[in-house]
Parts: sequence; structure tokens; C-alpha cells
Amino acid sequence: MDVVYNKVLMTSSKEEEPNLNEKLDQQQASDTSPSRSKDDEMVNPGVLLQQSQAMSLPLPLNTSGNLSNQPPTALPSSPQMSPIVSLSRQQLKQKMKAKMTKDEIRIQMEKVLKSGKYKMKVGRLIFWDFGGQYVYYTTHQTFMTYRALFLVVFDGSKGLHEQVLDVLCFPGQHMAPTPAVFLQHWVNCILTYCKAVYAGIPKILFVATHKDKVPKDIIETQRESVFTGVEELFKDHEGRHHLVLDKRIFVNATDKFDSEIEVLKKTITDLTFEHPCWGERMPNACVPLELEIAELVAEGKQILSLAEVEELNAISKVSILSFNQLRDFLHFHHSLGKIVYFDTPQLRDYVIISPLLLVEVMRSFVTGI
Repeated sequence: MDVVYNKVLMTSSKEEEPNLNEKLDQQQASDTSPSRSKDDEMVNPGVLLQQSQAMSLPLPLNTSGNLSNQPPTALPSSPQMSPIVSLSRQQLKQKMKAKMTKDEIRIQMEKVLKSGKYKMKVGRLIFWDFGGQYVYYTTHQTFMTYRALFLVVFDGSKGLHEQVLDVLCFPGQHMAPTPAVFLQHWVNCILTYCKAVYAGIPKILFVATHKDKVPKDIIETQRESVFTGVEELFKDHEGRHHLVLDKRIFVNATDKFDSEIEVLKKTITDLTFEHPCWGERMPNACVPLELEIAELVAEGKQILSLAEVEELNAISKVSILSFNQLRDFLHFHHSLGKIVYFDTPQLRDYVIISPLLLVEVMRSFVTGI
């Protein structure tokens, strides 16, 4: 399972301002002021989507260190409100959603982008689930990236060297298929296809399942046996520093209330925030094109020609990326798993903006026996 870092919610600090009643008092005091502008009357949602794993795309090229020397600060926002009707925060949000058009929301987002004043608030992850059928092994490298956290999931109710029935081993190999064989294969595969950019990255977390198949009185004994075996299996492995071996997670995946599901979620969260790619900044100039592509995906568009991407970039009302910046943009989003773009002579003229399309294409001609 591949976790690819996607987006963070960027927001002004409007929600951290004084409470609604205080705002209404301030509004009543300022109603007689002649300095109110038309823009002040527009409700500001203060929300935009920004790429969380943004590499420092050069603006100008090779000067990423100058992109943002100031820490992100809150965008002041004081939308005008009626002094007559006192609305709760929830009612205000509903009213805002009902009244703002799509174009008005875009205008406000552009204002925030131009100001450069916003802060990270929430992180979101994308999960890729690799089924494990050996017939698909040659396709997995297409989706593997060093920016990911990998979860290697295996049946913890079995011994590591117990033969797995009704499962073929790898082509060209004649050893008996066991959990240990498959664990070694996946670790080697991940570390082969993910280029080394940061020491010890990507991280690989082992997760044992099928706890419900183990008698309750020996669950801890089985946990100790399985994970001690995993440590022994990789004690001399060159990629040991990539492995997360101090988390012995053993879940019953059929029970969503299993307490260790929460342990797994917290572990994923902690490892994600520790990843050196988490929180990298991306120039504001890249956000408009990202939003345009996201909108096309939402409308069902799956693939664009490079010329169409260049046209989307060229018509931006906020910022236009240079040729080199556009290429960096495509390479970066490919590394996130948000798009698929191969910068080779045969393939560079097309951009797959919905990676699931590639999955469906591969499924159409890669079949098991």
C-alpha cells in the first residue's frame, strides 16, 4: 500500500479571530465609517488547496531558497455582517456557501494566492493499494516514489516460514512461497525502484493482519514471534535503516473498532509528518494550474495533451509558469502520484491527470492465468 502525500488545506486565520458576538459589536461601531470598500462586503472563504509536498520549484529557476523567506502569516479577513441579525458560526458558514458563486470563490482564492499569506492547517493522504498478484509486479514500479510511506501487509496468523498454499511463487524461482519470501521481495522491490534522495527514505512499515484467526490467549505470543522473526529476517539487510521495526502492529482488519486500527492510523500520521518531504513549500504561481487540472479531473477528464496543459497555463489570470517551471511542475506532481508524466521522446506529449486511468489500461492487457 503506497501512501502518496497530496494536499494541505490552506486557510486564513479568520477562524482564530474574536468570536462572532465581538465581531458584531465591532461591526456596529464601524457601520458609520465612510471608508468601507466594495471588496469588504464580499464574504471571504479564506480557503485554498495547496500542494503539501511541493518541491522548491524555482521562481526564477535555481533560486528556490528565495521563494519564501518569511514565515506564512494569517490573512486578515473581516467580512461585513448585518448588525441586526446575530448568526451562529454554523449558520454563517451555510449562508456563505449559499450566496457565493463559483466565480466569487475563485476570485477570493486568487486574492489569497497573490497575497502569499496563509498557513497549513490539515494534511491529506492518498492511498494506493497494490494487490500483490505476481502478474502485476512489473507494473508496480510505475507508481512507486520515494515520497511515499509503504505499508507491507502480511498474514500474522501464520509463521514466517510456513508455506502459503494456493499461491504461486515468483517467475523463475522454485522456492516454497512463504511470508518471509514475500516480505523480502517487497522490501527489495521498494528500495530498487525508489531513488535514494534522503537517507533512510522511504520508510517501510510492517503490518500483521488476521489477528481474529489467533486465539485471544496467545495473541501477544504470536505478535512477539512474528515480529521477532521479521527483525531476524532483515538483521543484515542493507536497507534495514528504511524499516520501521519498533512498531509491532497486529490488527483484526474485519473489525473497524479494533484498538490497533487507531494505533496504525497514529503511526501513519507520525511517520508522515516525520518525512522530509512533508511541508515543503511550493511557489504560489503553481497553484492556479493545479486547481485547473483538479477541476478537469472532477469533471471526468483523464488525459491531456502537453499542448492542452500549456494552454491552461497560458490563460491563467494569476500567474504563468515558464517552460522550465512547467516541466518541474509536471515532474513534481508525477512524483506525488497525482498525475502520470513520462518525460521521454515517445511519451512526453501526453499527461495522464487521473492515474486510475493507467491502472485500468494495465488491467485490460495484464491478466492472470
